[in-house]
Amino acid sequence: MSHVSACPGVSRWSRFLGAGAAASVIVLLGAAVLAPYSMSTAFAADGSAFARQQRLDAAPAASALIDMSVEASQVSGGAGSGGAPAAALYTLEQFMFTGAVNWGGYRFTFYSQQVLPGPGLAIPGRHVNEAGYVSDADGFIVLAGSHPKGTVFETPFGYPGKIYDRGTFGNHLDVYIR
Repeated sequence: MSHVSACPGVSRWSRFLGAGAAASVIVLLGAAVLAPYSMSTAFAADGSAFARQQRLDAAPAASALIDMSVEASQVSGGAGSGGAPAAALYTLEQFMFTGAVNWGGYRFTFYSQQVLPGPGLAIPGRHVNEAGYVSDADGFIVLAGSHPKGTVFETPFGYPGKIYDRGTFGNHLDVYIR
C-alpha cells in the first residue's frame, strides 16, 4: 500500500512539468507566428501599410532579381563607367530591413557613417548621395572589404562601389550608408 501512496506525488510533478512544457510550446509558436508582423511594423514609418506592401512586392522582387542578374553579367565588363546610377534592385530601406544582401557572389552588409563621421577615411568628395549611400566625388558608393583599395564592384543598389576601407574578408563587402 505504501508504494501506491507514493505515485500521486510523482503524478502531480509530471502534470506540472507537462503543463510547463505545453505553455513553453504555446509561447514559442505564438512568437514565431507573430514575428513577421512585429518586425515589419517596427521598421515601417506608418505601421501596417509597410507589411501590406512587403507581401504584395514579394513576387515581383524575385523575378526582378533574376532578370537583373542576367543584365548585370553583361554589363560587368565596363568598370570605367564611373558612378553613373543604374536600376537598383534594393532601396536603402529594403537593404536596412533585410540587414544583408547576397548578390553576384558577394554578401553586402551596411555600416552607418555615424560610426565613422567626417574625414575618418580619405575619400575625395565624400558625401551622402540622394539614395542615402556615402559616395565619393565620382559617384561610387563607399565599400569596405579585403580587396585592394580602389577596386570597383557592381552592386545591387543602383551605383557601383569602390573599396576605401578594410573590415571584412573574402566575398563580404560593407556598404557605407548615411
